[in-house]
Amino acid sequence: MKNGELKELRCPKHDKLKNSKMDVIIPDLQWYLGQSTSKGISPRCPFALVESCPRFYQSLSLLSNAGSTKIAEKEDKKLFKKWKKSPLWPKADEQVTSVSGPEGRYKHFWNFCPEVSFERFGLFASRLDEHTDDIDLGSTHSELSKIKATPDDWRWSWSSIQPQHYSECPLYSVLLSLKTDSQNKHEDFIDLKPNFYGIGLNINALISRIKGWIRGKGFCSMS
Repeated sequence: MKNGELKELRCPKHDKLKNSKMDVIIPDLQWYLGQSTSKGISPRCPFALVESCPRFYQSLSLLSNAGSTKIAEKEDKKLFKKWKKSPLWPKADEQVTSVSGPEGRYKHFWNFCPEVSFERFGLFASRLDEHTDDIDLGSTHSELSKIKATPDDWRWSWSSIQPQHYSECPLYSVLLSLKTDSQNKHEDFIDLKPNFYGIGLNINALISRIKGWIRGKGFCSMS
């Protein structure tokens, strides 16, 4: 796809698997919501829409190559055109959302939106790497059986992953800042709040709006 390609990772072998759920992070829904609660923010990412975040769009679009339902072709082209010209679109290969592996059997998912990863794989992670081959998978399963790993341990399916909460995504702070700036620019100077006259006037917002208009018109001011 148009997102570029990266070299395939070599997943390291497990020399010694840790033996309890406390030793390994299981980035499931419970973990994710716990992270949100501890940070005092929204339970799920407020930008988890193809129209709101380029990484969410890239992740969802690329998953069609891994067996997931495709975004309608017309809509996909429209979204690609929109995000391609955005300053939020990745400029370096290291930032690109990508899938790699044998044709039709992708094993590596990099720089993914954790919200999309969860919907597809049940894990909130920005990077997921499958086991290199059946020998590696069999060896890992043998070790996991010995330590009585829980069924939800991601190591049954994956060689390595990178758990991620949406607040750790490099685009989150940028998107949040852009949203805040947009809200400030569109602050209403008329407050439709109950008072003696039934309507209020936000003087500070009105003055700010007038100053911005004067600057935009090139007027000089004594202030």
